[in-house]
Amino acid sequence: MKSRFNVRASFKPALTNFLILLAICLSACQPKAPTVILALLGDLMIGRGVDPKPTSLAYLTPDLPAADLALANLESPLAPLLPASDSTSYNLCALSTRADLLPAWGIDLVSLANNHSLDCGPDGPAGTKSALDEAGITAIGPGMQPVFREENSLHLAFLAFDDISSPLDENAAVQAIRSAHATGALVIVSVHWGMEYQGGASDRQKSLAQKLAQAGATLIWGHHPHVLQPAAWIGAGPCENSKPSQGCTLVLYSLGNALFDQGGLDDTRQSALVVVTLDADGVTGFRTVPFEIDVINSRIIQPDAATAEKVLDRLNLP
Repeated sequence: MKSRFNVRASFKPALTNFLILLAICLSACQPKAPTVILALLGDLMIGRGVDPKPTSLAYLTPDLPAADLALANLESPLAPLLPASDSTSYNLCALSTRADLLPAWGIDLVSLANNHSLDCGPDGPAGTKSALDEAGITAIGPGMQPVFREENSLHLAFLAFDDISSPLDENAAVQAIRSAHATGALVIVSVHWGMEYQGGASDRQKSLAQKLAQAGATLIWGHHPHVLQPAAWIGAGPCENSKPSQGCTLVLYSLGNALFDQGGLDDTRQSALVVVTLDADGVTGFRTVPFEIDVINSRIIQPDAATAEKVLDRLNLP
């Protein structure tokens, strides 16, 4: 009788261990949910005082090429010849040949919805898109027509809006997001908005963000202030300091400058790449890569520890 009891006693832990191992194996064998990694930059300017080179964004390798899609706001429209100089220093038109640098840097899509889209003249937007097409770069905007992409079995829709050249038609923007969302796509919205050199989002930015999020935007990616602004989670529920799994919209109000010739303020030279992971339910994670712009040599460089900490504090990704 005693012997039989000992056999059963030793058998139970063994069975328990076997079942635990079986559960682990079955869990590991389950197919992982598809994800997409987006690498997001702010204002990218390759005209005026910038002398871009194939190595200008080398510091962000492998982050840009390793992402499924890398995006930036292209502040420089493109033309075969630069327009005659005028009295303004705000013309950012760049030569079309510089479009070839974008894929060399690992960039895949660029927003054209900004207040410099006509710097190369009235035919600038069409010429810019043509140059980008030849370089293999997809343009987003201006306008309400989304760009759809299939990446890793996920359906993505990209929209780009400009709230600087003239006030954004909010109703049209909301409808464009709703229509894209109705296709089952994750909607990523680029917005040129806010006030230059302001360290926080304006009331206008916050109001627009709420409306775009409610319409179905999964991720809102902003630019124009030329400095970083604190990010936020927003949505219908309690989203402050949210975890990504709660399904709230991540708003990057401003990612500052990616490459620019503005050297007067530290904040215009200190910025970040934000790497965002999406699955079918929305944003599931993010990672921030601080950097500094070497204006004299037109390149991105590694920041010192104090600058990197300042960038992370400024962006304040919860």
